[in-house]
Amino acid sequence: MDFLDALLNNIDEAIIITDPSGRILFFNEPAQNQFFPLQRLRPLRVGEFLPNVGSARQRKALHRIIKDINLKKQIEKSFAEYSNHQGATVYLDLNYIPILNDENELTHIYIFSRDITPQKVYERKLTTQTVNMSNLIEQASAVIIGVDMLGYITDWNEHCAAMTGFTKIEAYASKLSDLVEADDHVLRGDKMMTHEIAFRTKSGQILTLLLSSTPRTTAKGEVIGYTLVGQDITELIGYRKSLELKVDERTRQVQDALKKEKDAVDLKSRFVSTTSHELRSPLSTIQYAADFIRIHGSKINPVELTKKAEAIDRQVMHMTHLLDDLLLFSKADSGNFRVVLEDIPLRQFLDEVVEEVKLNTRQTHSIVSDFYKIPTTLVSDEKLLRNITINLLTNAIKYSPGQDYVEFAVRQYDDDIILIVRDYGLGISDQDAETLFEPFLRGASVSNIPGTGLGLSIVKKAVELLKGKITFATKVDEGSTFTVTLPANVAIS
Repeated sequence: MDFLDALLNNIDEAIIITDPSGRILFFNEPAQNQFFPLQRLRPLRVGEFLPNVGSARQRKALHRIIKDINLKKQIEKSFAEYSNHQGATVYLDLNYIPILNDENELTHIYIFSRDITPQKVYERKLTTQTVNMSNLIEQASAVIIGVDMLGYITDWNEHCAAMTGFTKIEAYASKLSDLVEADDHVLRGDKMMTHEIAFRTKSGQILTLLLSSTPRTTAKGEVIGYTLVGQDITELIGYRKSLELKVDERTRQVQDALKKEKDAVDLKSRFVSTTSHELRSPLSTIQYAADFIRIHGSKINPVELTKKAEAIDRQVMHMTHLLDDLLLFSKADSGNFRVVLEDIPLRQFLDEVVEEVKLNTRQTHSIVSDFYKIPTTLVSDEKLLRNITINLLTNAIKYSPGQDYVEFAVRQYDDDIILIVRDYGLGISDQDAETLFEPFLRGASVSNIPGTGLGLSIVKKAVELLKGKITFATKVDEGSTFTVTLPANVAIS
């Protein structure tokens, strides 16, 4: 029996044996340790009635349980919560086992008591943490959504409701795919993933959410759903797009500036190359004529001297026109050219231009003129108008080698004056037409014909200064037609 006592005193469970009335017949040390501190001034004793242990409420419960065991003769279970003499709460899990004899009479009651205080304390802490976590989720200023494996919403915090307008009840009755403007499968996976998702509110507004998807798993690691946590980044996305547009715009500005700088360098290079070439030829002619006169001055006859002087005059005039063109181009390109409007006697002006061009081109071509029903006067800038007409006519003759004539027509339509210059010469290729008005660029097919490549660019700038427009039609080996439309009365702002 001593061996049995030692065994019973060293197990974790408290054991109390009573008779059918609840009188204590035996108890082990764990029972004494569990029941002695329970608001008792003395320890348990054999012969004491167990229902007398504890408070009035506890004694009442014990009386009921012992009565039920006597009547039903079945195992009873109960849970007891006590405060010990130190004020700490103790939790006991009690099992009452009836012991019957062969005649089915109750002879003893075995009471097994287990102290589950640590378990209960842990459960309460866990419950408290769960409640705190739930409150944290509900009150968080972040989107927190839970979905099951079928895609139905299982969690929907207050921030979601406020942001989307969908209440919890409305959300719980919906699938996530009903609210997401995309396939909600992108939010699922076996590991944490982050996505930018378009989310539709109850009012139809589309929000952009940055959501992190985390699988919910069982203790065995089986995925049973997903938790989505994120923020509304709609405003941030708008700011990002605005910033991207600004960066793109700034990039374009930088590219434009670089292109302009490159164009300026290319223009300067073409200017130096072209002008040096164009100036060298007349200077050489002048130098040759001057040297001839200096060496043979005493022997040269008056006719020959006149020819040399005229050659010098022609080259000086050519250089003067070239420098005038360069000056006009420079002023117009920099925006420093001042348009001077005056009344121009149109017919007289046109006749003078035709004669000047014939003289400058040594009468190589006839100019067939058609000035039918033109106004008596034209309000315009005479210098610009002269530059336009002389350049167009000179080009028409220059690029019509072997032809007899070019055509020059002037018409008035409503409030516009139309100038039309047509030749039957070389024409312009499609490739050269793309850069026709670029300064110091000349077509490949006319490289053997002297020129600076500046004439048409000056014409275009002069036309723009007079608020007009210039167009052309051309066909290789059949000629070109240039049409300039100018307002009859220019209004310069």
